[in-house]
Amino acid sequence: MTEKLYDGQAELTEARVRVIEQGKDDRGQYVVLDRTNFYPEGGGQPADTGTIGEVAVTDVQTVDGEIRHYVTAEVAEEALAAIDWARRRDHMQQHAGQHLLSAVLEDGFGAKTVSFHLGEARASIDLDVAKISEATLLAAEQKANDLIRQALPITIEWVKEEEAAIRNLRKAPQVTGDIRLVTIEGVDVNPCGGTHPSTTAGIGVLKIVGTESAKGGTRLYFLCGERAERQFELLQQVSSELTRLLNAPVPQLAEAAATLLEDKTETAKEMVQLRKIMLELEASSFQSDGPFVFKQFSERPFKEVQQLAKLAAARMPGNYLLFLTTENGRVRFAVGKGTEAAGDMRKVLNALLEATNGKGGGSAEFAQGAGEMVDVEAFFKEAEEIFRKTAEQV
Repeated sequence: MTEKLYDGQAELTEARVRVIEQGKDDRGQYVVLDRTNFYPEGGGQPADTGTIGEVAVTDVQTVDGEIRHYVTAEVAEEALAAIDWARRRDHMQQHAGQHLLSAVLEDGFGAKTVSFHLGEARASIDLDVAKISEATLLAAEQKANDLIRQALPITIEWVKEEEAAIRNLRKAPQVTGDIRLVTIEGVDVNPCGGTHPSTTAGIGVLKIVGTESAKGGTRLYFLCGERAERQFELLQQVSSELTRLLNAPVPQLAEAAATLLEDKTETAKEMVQLRKIMLELEASSFQSDGPFVFKQFSERPFKEVQQLAKLAAARMPGNYLLFLTTENGRVRFAVGKGTEAAGDMRKVLNALLEATNGKGGGSAEFAQGAGEMVDVEAFFKEAEEIFRKTAEQV
């Protein structure tokens, strides 16, 4: 049985380890260690990466009760295991931020979290409420950041099932036997196996960045710590560029843009340049939790959607894109790929056209089509499978 060093030492970046088993499965070559500071994927938190000796660790999974470290080469019997600390710190910030935000939303506003996802670009929670107001989101964000500034202790303890059953837990444990509890002092007690900072101050800052309807409830996207800082830097760049172009301070940008749009004749040249820059900035803001970037646009000219897709593909060399609009009972869509992504977009297009009884055309890198109205969520799921199959045929 591997000793889980990360359980009580979330900030332990390096440890001397001994290999007790080496093997290979459908995920690849792996080693099992006598002890590990690598967190295996679980509970909504991605796995750590790093090195064991000079060998890269690309993934960590729990399989049949053992923690498998997937490596790129054979590992020495004894070595130094070092995690990617920037990645671990990021996961700690997002995961602890989720505990805090979920507690604030449930206790203060009656919105209970039913699931959590920690993606590469942003984290999300699914709430059991169909709608949530902007005022509620702002109040919840302010409350969460107030608790972050208080540097409340975040502690770990193990308890028996019997004790867990009588504790006021945020949710019921999903495991039996000894239960690991994560407590944010005075705020939350949660059964959880993930890694967290020692105080709420380690979260840094929390920013809610959007919501959408999902599974009959509301999906809320948020960023914590350095992710939030990077988002602010991006918005600062965009606002600075627009301030320069529109010659207006940030609070007056919307008004300045509206005035510019109203006077189309006199500002036609400036409008073209501004639109190009805005599209480039919008395309640069797109982020992905995986290889697929699927987006639905409303009240946008399809030509503009095509431009966005092409700009985004140019910035995302390994990604596949599907951008669509719906109007008057019809769906129009564009599919594309980055320069490093495999597959022929004409094959993807043909499969999507068959699903929509539509028509279209394009090249191996980019294609577009139109067809009958579809359920967008189901269409995106079908498209993901089509992209995968097409890439595998190469």
